[in-house]
Amino acid sequence: MQPDETDSTWADSADRKVVLRALAEHREEERLTETEYERRRDLARKAQTQGDLRALFADLPPPHPLIGEAPAARRPRINDTGVLLISGGAVVVAAVIAGWWAPALIFSGVLAVATVLTTARKR
Repeated sequence: MQPDETDSTWADSADRKVVLRALAEHREEERLTETEYERRRDLARKAQTQGDLRALFADLPPPHPLIGEAPAARRPRINDTGVLLISGGAVVVAAVIAGWWAPALIFSGVLAVATVLTTARKR
């Protein structure tokens, strides 16, 4: 594995959490013995750089954790379908609260069809 400039970057707690989850996955897949898992887990907790964390996976097959990923990239993003459901759902709830049952039912049907079409378009 070729070292890069991020190998000397200080490891933060988010990096360690990602690594610990990946190590647990390798243990569950029986790629690591319990003793080896505990040894690597301790090394991960004491690691100072991202390179130290990457070294824990040098002899393991994928999946390897994404270490040093920007925090914004870690957050889930709302796609078109999510925006459609959130905004449409708010309109349906408002219509029901206002006592407009018929428009709420009609709009919720339209919302369901639009959601299906939006989801199908992405596939």
